[in-house]
Amino acid sequence: MAKQKESIFAEAVDKDLRRVFGSKVWVENIQQSTKKGTPDRLICLNGTFVALELKVAGGTATPLQVKKLLDITKAGGKAYLVYPHTWPIILEELRKFTLS
Repeated sequence: MAKQKESIFAEAVDKDLRRVFGSKVWVENIQQSTKKGTPDRLICLNGTFVALELKVAGGTATPLQVKKLLDITKAGGKAYLVYPHTWPIILEELRKFTLS
């Protein structure tokens, strides 16, 4: 059975995080079927809490997903809605958390 586009994208994000940040990153992959609305990736990056909601082209976040991303931001964390075409930009933004 072929992998879904979402799974392929998520694996690429995980690989990039490990490659770029090594031991400065901790990643928890969330199974959406068990944690409704919770971002796909919960991350601690050099002491900064980061949440990533991963979508492929044509995918949209649910209202609950958007609310949780906003709640994370309000609490002082960083939250991103990530598409394959925006991932390189967001990855560069995440690099800033390791400069300190």
